Order: sequence, then C-alpha cells, then structure tokens
Amino acid sequence: MLEGKHGNAHRREAGSARWRWSRARAAVPMEKPAKIVARPKIVIIGDPAVGKTSLTQMFHSNGQRFPKAYTMTCGVDFSVKAVTVPGTHEAIEFHCFDVGGQDIFEETFGSYCEGAKAVVLVYDVTRGHTLEACGNWYAKLLEVLNVDGLPGALVANKVDLRERTAVNRQQGQQMAGSMHLSYFETSALDGHATDEPFIELAKAFASGGMAS
Repeated sequence: MLEGKHGNAHRREAGSARWRWSRARAAVPMEKPAKIVARPKIVIIGDPAVGKTSLTQMFHSNGQRFPKAYTMTCGVDFSVKAVTVPGTHEAIEFHCFDVGGQDIFEETFGSYCEGAKAVVLVYDVTRGHTLEACGNWYAKLLEVLNVDGLPGALVANKVDLRERTAVNRQQGQQMAGSMHLSYFETSALDGHATDEPFIELAKAFASGGMAS
C-alpha cells in the first residue's frame, strides 16, 4: 500500500516535470530560417598554389577542413554554400567554382567562368608575382565574360607567414583599388577571415547591388 502511494506520487511529480519542461520549450521562440534570395555563380581564380582550394574548403566547411597536402585542382572544383546576411533573415547561396590556375586549363577557362556574377582573386603574400598575376587573371575573366568590370574581392592569403611576406598591405590595396574590388587578408591554414570575403559579397547581393 505504501509503495502504491509512493509510486503515484512519483508519477505525478514526473508528469508535472514533463509539463513544466514542455511549457518552457514552447516559450523559447523558434529561430526563423534564412530565406535564400539569390544563387549567384562565383569564380575563385589566381595562380597555382596560392591557396584558392584551401580558402574555398575552409569557407565551405566553416573552418573545419584544411587540406593536409597540396593537390592540384584539375580544371575546376565545385561547391555550394549559403551565407546568411548579418542582421537579416536572408541568405545568399553561392555556387563556387574554384578554377585551376595551370596553363594547361587555359582552353577551358572560359567555359568554367561563363555566367559568373562575382570573382574572388587570390594571391600568396610570400610570392610577389602572384599579386601581379591577379591583374592578368582579372583581365582574362572580363574578356571571357565580355564585360567592363565584375564585383568581387582580392584576397591576400597566407598572412600567417609574416616572416616570409614579400607583398605589403598597401600594394594589395592598390591592386584591389585598380580593379574596383574589396581587399581582404586571410590565412587558410589557421582559418583567419576565410569567410569575410563571402560575407561581404553576400551583403552586396542582398542589398541589390549585384545581379544574381
């Protein structure tokens, strides 16, 4: 008899606890999912071994996937990621084309870049000629797309290698300004700022400043 009373009490207490937990859960507002408002194609280009693929993979994996060994991109690597625009419930779904920088892919460069709405140009701060090459890459892209300009970003990668830096910030900013691109400094190795170029591009697309 005593066990029955105690059992009933425990059941009532457990039921009350479940009811309180259910009410508390219901009181927490559900976060509204971001609405995808654009799906632009974006090309990531630059000389070989500047870190294009590492940058793209770190961005795509939220900083969780840095390649342990260098592997040449054979033609193009494709990935998709949605970026929520800060302070809004809108998102931009980027279709990223990481284009191989070797000369052997020059004939297919145009087909990989066709339809691009924005560009991320990447150079290696430890190799000055890779910054100079970005001007050539950008000119080639504009020729392929038959446009006068394209929105995007110039990314100074490998800034973690400070003791080996061959290109200073001012040089990178001047190059970015000449192409009317935003300038960013990143380290794909430690994940520093690898998402910032894409967040800024997402803001621009969401504001209507770019066609998608």
